[in-house]
Amino acid sequence: MNHLDERKQTLKQLETTDYDVLVLGGGATGSGTALDATLRGYKVALLEKQDFSAGTSSRSTKLIHGGVRYLAQFHFKLIYEALSERKRLLFNAPHLVKPLQFVLPTYVWWEKPFYSIGLTMYDILAGRSIVPGHERISKATAIDYFASIKKEKLKGGISYFDAQFNDSRLNVTTVRAAKENGADVLSRIEVVSFLKDANGKITGVTAKDLITKKKINIKAKVVANTTGVWIDSLRKLDDPKVENVLAPSQGIHLVFDKAKLPCRTAMIIPKTADGRVVFVIPWEGKVLLGTTDTPIQKIEEEPLPLQSEVEFLLKTGNDYLDTKLTKADIESVFSGLRPLISTGDKKDTKSISREEAILVSDSGLVTMSGGKWSTFRKMAEDLTDKLISVGNLPEKMNCVTANFAFPGADGYSKHLVAKIQTMYDLSYETAVRLVDAFGGEVPMILGKNPKEIKKGTGYFVEEIKHFVKKEFALSVTDVLSRRWRVVFLDLKLAESLAVPVANTLAKELGWKETEKKSSLNELVGHIKDLKKTIA
Repeated sequence: MNHLDERKQTLKQLETTDYDVLVLGGGATGSGTALDATLRGYKVALLEKQDFSAGTSSRSTKLIHGGVRYLAQFHFKLIYEALSERKRLLFNAPHLVKPLQFVLPTYVWWEKPFYSIGLTMYDILAGRSIVPGHERISKATAIDYFASIKKEKLKGGISYFDAQFNDSRLNVTTVRAAKENGADVLSRIEVVSFLKDANGKITGVTAKDLITKKKINIKAKVVANTTGVWIDSLRKLDDPKVENVLAPSQGIHLVFDKAKLPCRTAMIIPKTADGRVVFVIPWEGKVLLGTTDTPIQKIEEEPLPLQSEVEFLLKTGNDYLDTKLTKADIESVFSGLRPLISTGDKKDTKSISREEAILVSDSGLVTMSGGKWSTFRKMAEDLTDKLISVGNLPEKMNCVTANFAFPGADGYSKHLVAKIQTMYDLSYETAVRLVDAFGGEVPMILGKNPKEIKKGTGYFVEEIKHFVKKEFALSVTDVLSRRWRVVFLDLKLAESLAVPVANTLAKELGWKETEKKSSLNELVGHIKDLKKTIA
């Protein structure tokens, strides 16, 4: 079945099925909830206006962590829960979530024992973990781990572990898992109104397919609003009188070549000029520097970094690095909006708790926001429990996601990189990328003789075919930003791959020339906007 036929079939299914649960928003929380509810035996639909993970869920700091900075705020419950979820994800998605070692540098004699006390508590909260506990390290060891660290007055530091991941790939993999277990999922479909009974209770939605422009009614016993920074828009669509509960903030990351910032581990800058924590993290062959926490008033689908944010990160990095960074060194930049629920001063977003909140409207709309990627599975469990209660759904199975193996986990091992490298005669870097993206499914996706999309890049046509067939890719941006992470890593490389990717997608999706140009222009325009912010 080709893509267009499958999409027509899904639209028909959405229009003719009475769902138990309808989830609006295909980011971390929405995809996790769709998977959880589906695995419990409920009939589930998941709708996304853009691409899955197009918003905040693809723009994180790429960490699955307990949150070292929350130690100072005594948020021990939040830390314990996140560290428990870290352990689960390292087991359930070992190709996508991996241990990451950090260096916390110390420059004053008392910092090492002071931070060690806090990290002892972190280790205790982690319990029996599959990553090592913290240890105090010498100046020489700190430099060995992070060669570009500022060496003047360096006393040594602390080494500790958390985990990192590929956020949009975990997101898309979660949506795929939900679909393969029975959920009906569709992107590029927008909710335009709610369906209600005589008592004003929500019974479904009217949605517009943004590709065919067709409107359909979708019925459900209970509806979840997991649209991130757009939750207030949907809440007002339900009830125009409700007050906003969101206090959104923006966080950006700068991306550098690893040759510019040589390092074997990550580094945490524990306290900046305004009290934030900043990370320097090796990721996908590059190095990320971030993040900021800037209150914003206007919500954009493609948020752009502010010049002040770029300057802040460069200055902060230069305060802790021997390598001096300039705008000319930036290879890419990305920014995301945090959907924080406000309980007070909306201007001080860095002090707002990242814990999630669930709101239930008079009409029965169930909204969840806040939280973070590290706890997305538990958030989905909590939300599914609430949906069962609000929707008066029959009790079926208990939550089973704590031990759910994600697609790609089967067949994955630490020896797989060498195997794939030999099997396809690949560079080590390309083999790592493929295994970290697809795990044990690499041979199935590449086949026998994979064809590079552009010679020497290590990206393959067969991957794009897989993205269309199994991972809901519908545009050049979907491929280069979220299935591959090229836009997030290297703007110049993204530009060079745009046309070859568009040509392949045109064949797979049956595009007309105008559709191909439109998809290309969307990506090129976005890259141009990003370049302006770092010029």
